[in-house]
Amino acid sequence: MTALPGLFPCTGVGSLPHLDARAAVAEVLSHFREIPCWPQLPCRTPLEHMYPQFAAALPGASVVGERLTMKSGEALLPDAEAFYETFLSGDLSPFAVPAERAAGLHALLEAGVGPFPAVKGQMTGPVSFGLMVCDREKKPVFYDPVGRDVLVKYLLRVAQWQASLLRRLSGTVILALDEPYLASVGSAIVSLPREEVIGALDEIFDGLSGVRCGIHCCANTDWGLVLASKVRYLSFDAYEYADSLLLYPEEVSAFLARGGVLAFGVVPTAREAIAAETPESLADRLEGILDRCASRGISREATVRASVITPACGLGTLPEESAERALQLTVELSALLRTRYGKTSP
Repeated sequence: MTALPGLFPCTGVGSLPHLDARAAVAEVLSHFREIPCWPQLPCRTPLEHMYPQFAAALPGASVVGERLTMKSGEALLPDAEAFYETFLSGDLSPFAVPAERAAGLHALLEAGVGPFPAVKGQMTGPVSFGLMVCDREKKPVFYDPVGRDVLVKYLLRVAQWQASLLRRLSGTVILALDEPYLASVGSAIVSLPREEVIGALDEIFDGLSGVRCGIHCCANTDWGLVLASKVRYLSFDAYEYADSLLLYPEEVSAFLARGGVLAFGVVPTAREAIAAETPESLADRLEGILDRCASRGISREATVRASVITPACGLGTLPEESAERALQLTVELSALLRTRYGKTSP
């Protein structure tokens, strides 16, 4: 799989607070010249919130107000039968995300830019989607075998469609599944068999040949479970939760050995922290993380070679000026680290 560009390249996680898609894309392109990402714009419309955004053609789905529901069990069977026919046809066009739900993606494609060394996309992952979207009886869809199978296969086709578009901009495509509710898996609230979680993730990863498949989780989770999947790009909140990942040194080392990339979300996403931090303070924070990696037997050199710099999470809930400062901090931190480590790998 193609290596990422340079040392400590930077990119975004996903959302921005802007209302104008072209303005948001301009911000992305002015900051992330090596790995641009398309901006999700949840303030623009509720249809760009993380679940409705990717549910335009989801079988059995309906939106009432801002609440997305999905049929399950026998009620889903007629929709499922028609869906499987479409799925097996291999045609990706029925799974396209319309511009009204992904204005930033379409604006990036229409900007007439590229090619880039790499490009990043993102979408909601099957575990979070399946746990947060419920049927009419308020049962999460992931617990229903039919609903889960339809959901995972549907998201696979949406991911393939998105990747096909992003390939117009770069031969190196990163596609991260946004999985905030992996933080709840294994808790008293959410009890799911490990193999079902990994299976749902890997079914999507297996269907994305040539794509660097990723997971973004901005909280503490069972990283051993996450790294047991076929993930190749791990995006996490290194500002708050770096030490939770370091509880799994063997798994992290194995991930790096198979060519995995660590996207260190070391730039904060809280308004006050964004205002208080500097590139120098964040570089010192990351150096501390790298020191702790090494102390746990995770090769510092391998970690440096595999590091991407990002904000800790999406920026869609912030004022525009705070979000833009976070983007600028990300770029300046990347540049500072390159100066410290040299422009080639150590």
